[in-house]
Amino acid sequence: MKKSLLFFLMLCCISLYASDYLRMPDMRSMAIGGNMATQSSLFNPSLLALQTNKTIHFQYFNRYQLKELGTITGYFLYPNPVLPVGFSFSSFGYEAYRQTLFRFSAGRQLSERWHLGIAFQYTMLQTELFEETPIMFSADIGCLYQPFDNLLIGLFIMNWPTVHIKDKTTDTKFFTDYFIQIGLEWKVINHLLIMVSGGMRKETSFELNAGLEYTVFDSFHLRCGITGEPFYPTFGIGYDFSSFSLDLAAVSHPVLGVSTGIGLSFYF
Repeated sequence: MKKSLLFFLMLCCISLYASDYLRMPDMRSMAIGGNMATQSSLFNPSLLALQTNKTIHFQYFNRYQLKELGTITGYFLYPNPVLPVGFSFSSFGYEAYRQTLFRFSAGRQLSERWHLGIAFQYTMLQTELFEETPIMFSADIGCLYQPFDNLLIGLFIMNWPTVHIKDKTTDTKFFTDYFIQIGLEWKVINHLLIMVSGGMRKETSFELNAGLEYTVFDSFHLRCGITGEPFYPTFGIGYDFSSFSLDLAAVSHPVLGVSTGIGLSFYF
């Protein structure tokens, strides 16, 4: 009975928020309210052009203390003078229901102020409910504009265009369609960063995100924000040590409870 109820809950949630559950921003972006436009190369591929170090990153995000609603993400970023690229994967669910995504992205600086990026995704759904495996091919495009050193403006369109394969027999789209977000970040002082973004999904209302990051000292960061519609708070911390960076994030839902995540990055 418990397994059936859990499976029904996942189907209801994913039909509305599939891209939120499978494609997660890194935990730094999550803690400051979900500003992916200027913070997460997992959404805006043009951010690869700003990358200076090769990076290996793994993270885990758990929703409402249910292991069946967890998402595992990993990526490798490879900056180089010719074309900075990134490879990532993401997995959401458990043995009876699992979504998996593989992504290739590239970004390049076009001029002193402008950057452009594009990404391609392969997403599939494996479940006991269907004999076939629904598959989606999609693309993301993003750009960055830096009018001056302390201000960054980003825009990306996610899952546009999109091609669905082997899902014609299902009544529900298990992968959401396009998502558009525009955001900015402003370094007010050396230790304070303010971020604001707004986005819209197909057939849903406008989403507003806002947050800030305060660097207590060189290796320790405090973060907080608000996200969603209706709004709910986010918060977290970051700690840098040697060639590693550890990020913790939490999102508090007024009804369902607290979701938590941890991310670890290695730079070389």
